[in-house]
Amino acid sequence: MRKILTTLASMLFFATLWAQPVATWQFEHKDNGDGTIDLIFKASIETHWYMYNSDPIENGPLPTSFEVTAPTGYELVGKLRDLDKAKPKMDEAFGIEVKVFENQGSFVQTIRRVSSDPFKVEGMLTYQTCNGGECLMDELDVKFDIPAGVVAEGAALPIATDSSDDEESSSQGLLVFLLIAFAAGLGGVFTPCVFPMIPMTVSFFISGGGSKRDGIIKGLVFGLSVTLIYTLVGVIVALFQSTDATDVLGTHWIPNIIFAVLFIIFAISFFGAFEITLPTGLANKADAKADKGGIIASFFVALAMVIVSFSCTGPFVGSILAAAVTGGLAAKPILGMMFFGLAFSLPFVLFSLFPSLMKKMPKSGGWLNVVKVVFAFILLGFSFKYLASADAYFGLGIITRTIVISVWIVLAILLGTYLLGKLKTSHDSEVSHVGTFRLLFAIASFSFAVYLVPGLFGAPLNSLSGLLPPADESTFTIGSSSGQTASSTQGEPTQGLCGPAKYANTKNIVPYGLPSYYDIAEALECAKELNKPILLSFKSHTCSACKVMEAKVWSNPEVQAILRDQVVLVSLYVDDRTELPLDEQVTSTIDGKVKNTLGRKLRDYQLTRFGKASQPLYVIVGHNEEVLSAPVGESTVEEYLAFLKAGLENFSKGQQ
Repeated sequence: MRKILTTLASMLFFATLWAQPVATWQFEHKDNGDGTIDLIFKASIETHWYMYNSDPIENGPLPTSFEVTAPTGYELVGKLRDLDKAKPKMDEAFGIEVKVFENQGSFVQTIRRVSSDPFKVEGMLTYQTCNGGECLMDELDVKFDIPAGVVAEGAALPIATDSSDDEESSSQGLLVFLLIAFAAGLGGVFTPCVFPMIPMTVSFFISGGGSKRDGIIKGLVFGLSVTLIYTLVGVIVALFQSTDATDVLGTHWIPNIIFAVLFIIFAISFFGAFEITLPTGLANKADAKADKGGIIASFFVALAMVIVSFSCTGPFVGSILAAAVTGGLAAKPILGMMFFGLAFSLPFVLFSLFPSLMKKMPKSGGWLNVVKVVFAFILLGFSFKYLASADAYFGLGIITRTIVISVWIVLAILLGTYLLGKLKTSHDSEVSHVGTFRLLFAIASFSFAVYLVPGLFGAPLNSLSGLLPPADESTFTIGSSSGQTASSTQGEPTQGLCGPAKYANTKNIVPYGLPSYYDIAEALECAKELNKPILLSFKSHTCSACKVMEAKVWSNPEVQAILRDQVVLVSLYVDDRTELPLDEQVTSTIDGKVKNTLGRKLRDYQLTRFGKASQPLYVIVGHNEEVLSAPVGESTVEEYLAFLKAGLENFSKGQQ
């Protein structure tokens, strides 16, 4: 009777799932008249569910994507991109900000016609939807019938950029970047190379017997010239990139290594080991032009200032450009350098307008070197962001979240110690007492170190999610038994209770070093040998709800004890792309299609056997694959323990 009820319940779940899909799609195409065609994908999403947008995120959730098969008569222009405005959302499971669609979303894939004949576009649309408690990964076979048309010879390919709505959604990030660039420009003024030159430069504006009006004009020309020079640097960088190139710069290992090395070199320079300077000939030529006087001379004074101060401003400029070219917007270097130049020239312009303010300036001294050293610590910390990106490109697992947080804690403590005068560089003067500002900055530095410490034990540190690598197997979790990490051995796949596990790889690493299989048949053999029930854990690499369950529930010592010793765990990744040999492929009874990858086979098994397609899903079964306890998804520790204990109790009764 119980088996009949279970079967009926599964059929009901199955019917409900297919009668009311989480996302329903409409497909259409639009001929742009220039030889290109837009393939448009529109999704209607059920209430309380959301869908991830098309932006790929390293080690993040599954983005919506479209892969074509054997293109004939056309070629792709860029990748699938968003049409609607995606909503920013903090994904605590991955520790990063993602973009999602709620209620509805639309995407577009542009293709270019290479033949005037009609053709078909066939491909697979892959997407993932979640509701905070469970996630659904799905794949749809999509086909577009494109009628005959004219091939536009020499037509320029459209740049695959986001829509204006999507640009609006990123405006907040651009504003923060520009504020940072402006702050960096002001910071460059308070360096030993620049600050002492302010009186000398301002005296050029107000000397020479000219009127006050002439001094103001010279100051304004100087300020505009400095801004123009730095903006031209941004223009040069922008000319060698595109929106596609910025994506590569943000993820490829070569630019990330270059930026990391530059940051480290700049930091060492600021610590006082050496100075980075431009050729002296440039400064001499600029000085010669400035000596001729007049309004035009203001430009050459500005040029000389930019060149001479490069040893101090170079790290600021390099930092802004590095952040700009990895930011996904081609105009970012131009805007960043313009705001940097505006801020850098602002004090000079103000003093030319109000010379009396010069009397209130603080005297230059040892505090200028303190500014350089503080920025050296900051640059050294930021270099690990780029090292982590390069590490993620290769999947080495060396520069992990734990390593970066640990380094930042050490740097924050050293910075606080330096500000208190307990740590000195070769260029520092004696500190007879600690001033108010140094004390406040030291407190802030030590506080930042304390804030970072919980990140070593699984805290998400949401405010720093854009700079830190995502949580990984190296991250300790408070409450895990015996202080174990999320993986028994970093980078090594988990084995099963009875020996090596089929389909184990460096990506399918089960948390907390739990022994696991990845194939149901192999788990059944081990379960019979050890006389234990089987725990089926349906999950995916990109399922945020699965990661939340493992972080909050599987970390419980009592749960881990059961998973480790009383059941045979089989981790079933429904997004595993491993190609199956012909003898292991199955034909689905649902859609009649051949499931040729491990993930598709497992997803079909979940649907066919349990009538549910969402993850996570946990089922305890016996040696004949009979269900021993009602399947559960997202649960509390108490609910999950009750589920496990009910399954173990029913298994023991069946053995009597």
